[in-house]
Amino acid sequence: MKLSINNIGKLKNAKVEIKGITVIAGENDTGKSTVGKILFSVFNSFYKLDEKIIKLKKTNIQNYLQRLITTNPFEDYPDFSKLIEKIFKDSSIYDKNDLKLRNDILYFIAENKTKSEVDEINETNDDYFENQIKKIQEILRISEEAFINFILTKNIGNEFSNQINNIYLKSTGEIELEIRNKRVAIAVENDDVKSLGSKFYLDNEAIYMDDPFILDELNSNKKNRNNENDVILANHKEHLQNKLIDKNPNIIEEIILNSKLEKFLKKLNEIFKGSISADRNGYFVYKREGQPKELNIKNLSAGLKSFGILKMLSQNNLLEENGTIILDEPEIHLHPEWQIKFAELIVLLQKEFGMHILLTTHSPYFLKAIQVYSKKYEISDKCKYYMSELDGEQAILVDKTNNLEDIFYQLTIPFENLMNKEELL
Repeated sequence: MKLSINNIGKLKNAKVEIKGITVIAGENDTGKSTVGKILFSVFNSFYKLDEKIIKLKKTNIQNYLQRLITTNPFEDYPDFSKLIEKIFKDSSIYDKNDLKLRNDILYFIAENKTKSEVDEINETNDDYFENQIKKIQEILRISEEAFINFILTKNIGNEFSNQINNIYLKSTGEIELEIRNKRVAIAVENDDVKSLGSKFYLDNEAIYMDDPFILDELNSNKKNRNNENDVILANHKEHLQNKLIDKNPNIIEEIILNSKLEKFLKKLNEIFKGSISADRNGYFVYKREGQPKELNIKNLSAGLKSFGILKMLSQNNLLEENGTIILDEPEIHLHPEWQIKFAELIVLLQKEFGMHILLTTHSPYFLKAIQVYSKKYEISDKCKYYMSELDGEQAILVDKTNNLEDIFYQLTIPFENLMNKEELL
């Protein structure tokens, strides 16, 4: 997997290869997080793209049809889904013949309403009815390209608060993602995104972790978002929250996952001794092994929450083989000892499950741990290391895979300077 970024947010230029574990290290405000946000939003925009387009169309068509039958609930229309399927199946016919669409919808309503109710639609609400028909036709006529550009603009915009381009420059932003010889190029101008070139579809989605306190929000927002538009266009926090709430029960997948992630799960269980699940009231609690009492997950330490998210992802069968996970400064709430343990878990995820892992850090402990455990578990050849640094008012990424000393120097020099000052006191 290769990702190229030009003039997006703080980043002037970045070319990143992710073939196992890719580490981006550097000081604050040098564009490290930009890479992860771009990878997440582009990756997930193309995840099951065909299904997303159909769902968006169906959801909105359903809304317009609902307005035509507001007197009765959907339950009174057992064939309602068949009507929507028919509209999609015959969309090319309806595109040229709005009268047929009108008559087919009227026929459906006539089968489920009394004659007087149908006459009422024809006589008193004719203009309204025709307007809804036109709205449905407009949805059917939206091109695939328009949907792709809309989804990309919304998803990338959500990650950057709709400031995708550098607000201080007028340069066009460029993004290019290549996966298994498939490539998509994206142009960004005035925060408007356009996909260029061939179609690009993915069967896996990326998971982005940057805040262990997202566990606290699970109990504040117990009900998962049911709006299809919201789910498709969720930012990385909402996406992860939805994943943690939704279980993916599959006995076969769980057996395979437990078998392939044996070392990972063993190490994880040594630190996180228990599980997180919903109690009878739907609140998420931590159940420690051998303890009958349940602890509200808000009362877990910040450090344990980081490991808890990994535990929930594995419990819910959400870790995909050859999948992609993005970790933005995972060491922030971890003691150096736990940073080292967390790093080992990340390396084991790659080793045992072939995951593509992008992570950012400014911790020399965490960076060294990734380096050491990658060597121990023999995946050093799958690791890439980049350093983010300022280039004028913008930032660039420099490949330091063969010069890790440069990164360690940058991360440790503030401490060394402090020690030198102390000697002068």
